[in-house]
Order: sequence, then structure tokens, then C-alpha cells
Amino acid sequence: MTTFTVPFDPEKPDLTDDTWTQNEIFLQVFNSGNGEFFDSLYREDSISNFSGEPLTGEARLKFFKEFLATKPKLEAKVTFAYTAGDVALIGVDYAIDGVNAAGEPFHLEGICTDVLVKVEDGRWLMAIDRPVARGGLVA
Repeated sequence: MTTFTVPFDPEKPDLTDDTWTQNEIFLQVFNSGNGEFFDSLYREDSISNFSGEPLTGEARLKFFKEFLATKPKLEAKVTFAYTAGDVALIGVDYAIDGVNAAGEPFHLEGICTDVLVKVEDGRWLMAIDRPVARGGLVA
């Protein structure tokens, strides 16, 4: 069981309406290495281009499970945050260090623009995740 430093219910994920809490939850879940758990922070129809192409649903889950299986470590610093009603736009500078499936170390850094939405039950989940590495898209 993963221990979190901020209140968080892994059975019913909520990224919250507080940008810095959201960032901490996102980091902790990513750094847990559990792709299925990480994908639970996203709406079913959410889009992530983390793989280098826009993925949603099962394709996104498959990518997260494979990528996070090697337990890369993410660091992220919020650079801007705007909320309008039930939508939040957040920017971060990020860095990821890890080892790929072939055992070779890698380092990625860049900027990410995220859109979170407040869902029907009041929780905040990821709707769009668009990291762009300094050399282009992540993959």
C-alpha cells in the first residue's frame, strides 16, 4: 500500500480544486509506479499525449502501465493555474528520470499543460494532459 503525505482516497481519486495539492497527489501517484492507479486520476475520455500521440481509454491505460512499470521519478513545479467554474488550466515544468525497458537510463524535461474538470460527484480529474519535452513530444 502506498502512503501519501496529503489526504487522498485511492478508491475514489480526487485531484482537488487546490493546484498545489493536485500537483502533490499527481506526483505521488505517478511515482508509485502503478500505471492503473495513475490512470484512475483521468476521466475515461481524457486525452494524454504523454506517449507522443494522443491516447484515451484502454490505450492510455496500457501505455501508463508499461511506462510506469520501471518506476521513473517525476518532479513538477506549477508555473501557472487558472480556474473557471468547473474547469482548471494548469502549467508545470517537469523532469522525469528513469530506466527504460532495455535498462538504459533516460532523462526528460519540459513543460506540461493540463486541463482538469470537476466531475458529477464533485471530484476533480484530469481531462487533458499535454507534456512536451524540450526536444518535442515525450516519445
